[in-house]
Amino acid sequence: MPPELNPDHGTPPHLLIVAPNEPDYQAVVWPLLQAPVPGYRLTWSTSVREAMSQGRRAEFQMILLADCFAADPNHNYLHLARRHQLKIPVIVFGQSIKSSHEERFIEDGAIDVLELTNINLNVLRRAFRYIARLQQQQHQIRTLRLYDDLTGAPSRLSFTEQLGHAFEYADRSATKLGLMMLNIDGFKRVHNALGPEIGDETISKVASRLQAGLESGQELARVGDNQFALLLPGDQDLQAQLNKLIDRICYLQQRPYRVQGHNLALGISIGCAIYPESSKDMASLVRHAGSALHLAKKERGCTFRFYEERNFEDAVNQITLEPELLNALRQEQFVLHYQPRIDINTQRIVGVEALIRWQHPEKGLLFPDTFIPMAEKSGLIVPMGYWVFNKALEDMKLLDAQGCELNRIGINLSFRQFQDDTLVPTIARLLSRSGIHAGRVEFELTETAVALNEQHVSQCIADLSTLGVTFSLDDFGTGYSSFAHLQKLPINTLKIDKAFVQGVTDNPDDAEIVRAIINLAHNLRKDVVAEGAETAEQIAFLERNECDQVQGYYYSKPVALPLLFKQLKEQRQKLAGSGSATDADKDSVSSA
Repeated sequence: MPPELNPDHGTPPHLLIVAPNEPDYQAVVWPLLQAPVPGYRLTWSTSVREAMSQGRRAEFQMILLADCFAADPNHNYLHLARRHQLKIPVIVFGQSIKSSHEERFIEDGAIDVLELTNINLNVLRRAFRYIARLQQQQHQIRTLRLYDDLTGAPSRLSFTEQLGHAFEYADRSATKLGLMMLNIDGFKRVHNALGPEIGDETISKVASRLQAGLESGQELARVGDNQFALLLPGDQDLQAQLNKLIDRICYLQQRPYRVQGHNLALGISIGCAIYPESSKDMASLVRHAGSALHLAKKERGCTFRFYEERNFEDAVNQITLEPELLNALRQEQFVLHYQPRIDINTQRIVGVEALIRWQHPEKGLLFPDTFIPMAEKSGLIVPMGYWVFNKALEDMKLLDAQGCELNRIGINLSFRQFQDDTLVPTIARLLSRSGIHAGRVEFELTETAVALNEQHVSQCIADLSTLGVTFSLDDFGTGYSSFAHLQKLPINTLKIDKAFVQGVTDNPDDAEIVRAIINLAHNLRKDVVAEGAETAEQIAFLERNECDQVQGYYYSKPVALPLLFKQLKEQRQKLAGSGSATDADKDSVSSA
């Protein structure tokens, strides 16, 4: 028990009495004045205003407040003390206090209510002991709140207070302040797989290792289960200091952790923001560091990002767009564009890939990377996928009616669509209703979608295959299990990832990879499509190496249905005029 709060030890407690200067209230003081040493130090105040002033200037261990000053709506000390955040314990006392008033005083913040006839030295001594224990408990609670009991690092609450003080100083002194947010990648997997005991020991070791690598005065705070934060005041070279610190942290994190017989390799993602360069207030400093961390977490290993306004604007746009997705689907704000697939020998359009766009009423035409991740996360990708399929079939019928028949139309299937139990019957129903032959439909799969639940997805593909549709494997060469998929799944076409295609004329490795994929596809009796071809040199390389089809900006970007119809019509007219494909066909297609 703190001795300054205990009248039995050392320094006499300081007591403020707030009461009218009347005999009844004065009678309470005499036992205190006549108490044996050490006794009490007493201060008397006869008005609420004076008591508020004294409470701000001096340190009192307790206040005895007359009930008339606790009940007066215009001069209520309890209300004023709460408004001004004065934390001194208050006991209300009076001649005769109704139970209803007693309850109200307690609700307003008093710790006890006593009648004058019950107040004596022993009662006050017990009150002081109670207050001492209460304050000691509050101190312990605050300590627990300010420090993480597992790592010993400052807690989120403590860090928030430190950030407030540091920001005020930086603002006042016109200096810089860096905020670093760190995420321990893979920790949740360890916690879930090996149990909370190993998880707790792991995060404790992480905190100890990182803290040991910091310089004097730098303190790591634990602000989440697997997140830490660090403040770094500085001068003009603050970003260089942060980069140096990031290098040291990444170096420390390279070494695995040994925990109860397990070797655990944990990555780390770091996001940084600097005041006032990229943030104008404390809230934006925290928000921007979090935004940078979010971007860093998208990559593997030890990665870091500094806040960039462009990236933050993208994140804000996604947040504002997410609630609009369902409404966009209901109001049919989505449209399809089609990118032609060209037979490299005849230079004719033999197919297209259907690509969704969002015709936003305010933001204009939005591309898939803006909204598809949100649709995947929310599950809206399932009805959106059915809309794309149905719309593509309708557009094929329109082209057929105009005499511009396409051999094949490619439609992307996401992993979330495979999770829908009605996928196969819904596709069958839409095909039957459209009258389009199933063999003209090609579903484009990604290796990621297949690998997430290979057994289930394989069964869905097998069921869809019985309808007569075909399949292509998109972005071939970028995954880890391409050859296994080729063996097990009814894949008809391989699509070479554009990253390899665009490097065939500059990078010998990319050229060799593309040759190998073309040869592999032909040996397995599959068609091969090169994506992303943009130059005549790339087309010439693909033609020399007998690639079947090409899809890229060299021939056409994705276009709306009317422009696709125009391209097909011009191609048909040229073929009708010449009787066969000529070199002029290439010019016709590429100019469109």
